[in-house]
Amino acid sequence: MQSQISENRLELIDFLRGVAIVEMLAAHYESYLPRVVERLIDYTETAMALFVLLAGFVVGWSFRKFERHPSGQTWVVWKRALRVLAIQYFMILTLGVPLHLLGIPGVGTDQSLAAFAMQSMAFLNQIALLHILPTFIPLFAISPLILFALARGWDTALLLASFGLFCVGHFHPHLLDLGEPTIFPFLLFQLYFVIGCLLGKRTRLTGSLPPQQPRRWLVASCAMLLTTMLLVHGRLVPTHLISTHPLNLFGLMYHSPIISTVWLFCLVFWPNVQRLWVCPYITRFGRHALLTFVIHVYLAKALFVLNYLAPPPPLVNYILILASVMAMNEIVRRFELSQTLAQPPAWARAVRSLFR
Repeated sequence: MQSQISENRLELIDFLRGVAIVEMLAAHYESYLPRVVERLIDYTETAMALFVLLAGFVVGWSFRKFERHPSGQTWVVWKRALRVLAIQYFMILTLGVPLHLLGIPGVGTDQSLAAFAMQSMAFLNQIALLHILPTFIPLFAISPLILFALARGWDTALLLASFGLFCVGHFHPHLLDLGEPTIFPFLLFQLYFVIGCLLGKRTRLTGSLPPQQPRRWLVASCAMLLTTMLLVHGRLVPTHLISTHPLNLFGLMYHSPIISTVWLFCLVFWPNVQRLWVCPYITRFGRHALLTFVIHVYLAKALFVLNYLAPPPPLVNYILILASVMAMNEIVRRFELSQTLAQPPAWARAVRSLFR
């Protein structure tokens, strides 16, 4: 199956980003769900890994532009890092600070407001949900070096160097973290980013998403996934060896067949996936992944505060989760519609300039 390729959009990649969004929603809402559902989510959750890989894909897809205009494309990815930084600071001021003032646990309640704000800006406070975006800032910052290697054809050397850094991170995961140690260390997640860059370059060169003969690869990936699940959840491999927060080598081996199976399944059955009623909604989330993520952070934190101050019955939480997903879809849909207008409203132009 040859996926349709366009200069500006890869619909299947948008869908996969949407899948990562759905995984993220499930992971962040799992504590409100029945125990059996929570366990299933824990078994298969790879949202951050998939996000990082797909962010790398977009960078690798642009390697031809870097070949022609290295300084211009360098500034493009650095501006992306600066926009992520601006969004992070905005969330700290409009979400982190109010949560701190409310005395919510885990939001620097042992600090003064000034100390909390300053340390948060310096990434010295790892607040749940607000700790995710800082991982992308150094990844985009080093993207010109990766693009330089891709443009020179040093793909194998790049992959080996990235895996070498991952091995260092296996033993010292927080060696290059920005600020307080994070559950998504740069040294570890850069490997997903580099693999994504290589996939993006390969797609640009061949005009189709890799690999060739995806059906055969899918069978192999499913077999690997089944084997991994039996080994791990059948307690044949000690679970204490496997870490995904922070990631280690065994965690990478656990994540890999999950991600590859999702990628290959979508690649093989894309025409069927497109006919599913949820496909347009998931693709919309993926098309505006950063905006969707930020909206979700505010809604998820609101639910957390509600459950902290006055825990509602489980059924109410289920309704609120559904309502939050519907609200996310409606906000993103309205933003999309605003972009079709000859003169988008001021709020839509502001959002576009920050989240494009």
